[in-house]
Amino acid sequence: MNERTPALRSSDLARVTSRSFYLQAFFTAERQQGPGFAFALLPVLRRLYPDDEARGKALQRHLGFFSTHPVLSGYVLGLVARLEERLAQGEDADDGRIEQMKRAMASPLAAMGDPLFWVTLRPLAGLVGVLGMVLTPLADPAGPDWRVLVCPLLSLLTYNAVALPFRFAGVSRGYASGEEPGKLLRSLRLTDLKSVLERAGAFAFGALAVSTVAVLASSAGLSARDLGHAALVFAPFALGAAGAVVAFRLWPGRGVEVSLLSLLLALILSARA
Repeated sequence: MNERTPALRSSDLARVTSRSFYLQAFFTAERQQGPGFAFALLPVLRRLYPDDEARGKALQRHLGFFSTHPVLSGYVLGLVARLEERLAQGEDADDGRIEQMKRAMASPLAAMGDPLFWVTLRPLAGLVGVLGMVLTPLADPAGPDWRVLVCPLLSLLTYNAVALPFRFAGVSRGYASGEEPGKLLRSLRLTDLKSVLERAGAFAFGALAVSTVAVLASSAGLSARDLGHAALVFAPFALGAAGAVVAFRLWPGRGVEVSLLSLLLALILSARA
């Protein structure tokens, strides 16, 4: 080990974590997240390479093409920080190995992150926001309806309650597990989390459907035995459910989106009825 080479500090990793939030800000069509990755890693390179020429060469390594899920990018940044530290200290690491390990981590994180955060968590956050608005009582019937602020607030809180822990812990965990990236990927248990969120999304959709049908049932006046009017109110929901069955077979991985679209279609048809 080269004793003159400074070791990374926790403050360096904290700076990388804060910069990782801007990964998408440097997005380009040719290199995608590559410039943002280099920007986030710059505090590490400044620590390890005091010489301008060596630092520039290290920076150039990470300005190429890079793409992964932005929420999980910290794990790749931490892994690369550890490999760069080993390279600067003269240990068993080289440019080719760093690039190989970087791509080996980025691809599975993108494959697991997209269905987890975009396909499952984001629609769930929207459902939670809508449910919060529906279930919050109206404070002042004569004044403005401030419940419209509940929906975006709850949606943001729900999404970030899941996403932010991954963002904050990613760099430090990637750095600590730099020798065993496969073990790190397994320890994240992203598939298990996706399964839990899918069940939560199904429950939230069911709660929203029940609350909507309850309001329509009240407006239909079932106690007055007006079965024709009741059938007219609930027929759109039957059509929406039939459409959902067909859509689930066409897009089996888009359960929450299909459910929302089916409910929206039923509401539109019901309003026209």
